[in-house]
Amino acid sequence: MKVNVGLILQLRNDKAWSQDELAMAAGLNLRTIQRIEKEATASLQSLKALASAFDMSIHDLKHEETEMINELLGKDVVIVMGISDSKLSGFDDSLKGQITEIDGSWMKLTVKNKPVYINITMIKRIIPQ
Repeated sequence: MKVNVGLILQLRNDKAWSQDELAMAAGLNLRTIQRIEKEATASLQSLKALASAFDMSIHDLKHEETEMINELLGKDVVIVMGISDSKLSGFDDSLKGQITEIDGSWMKLTVKNKPVYINITMIKRIIPQ
């Protein structure tokens, strides 16, 4: 799963820990810490170990997709839902419009002056225009 690597680096640096020291504190292999910091992904078990080492919830260490979506607020985008393949079925489930509101797991997209509400978990890809 995706992790907030910026926060992990900040927490590690705040404690003045090397990667090796974090690995020891979390009970993980040094190579695992290096991979997490490089790829920004971790298994659930590794995420639990890091959260324990930093004395925090695993939810605090997860990467929030909504942060990236918030950067697109007010911009024109194409939203690809990924429900079907337009090449195979002839049905195109993408929407082009402007992101006008984000509230929790819902996004309001204005398409041709009409509001369309989309559950963020249903989005496959967002393409800025």
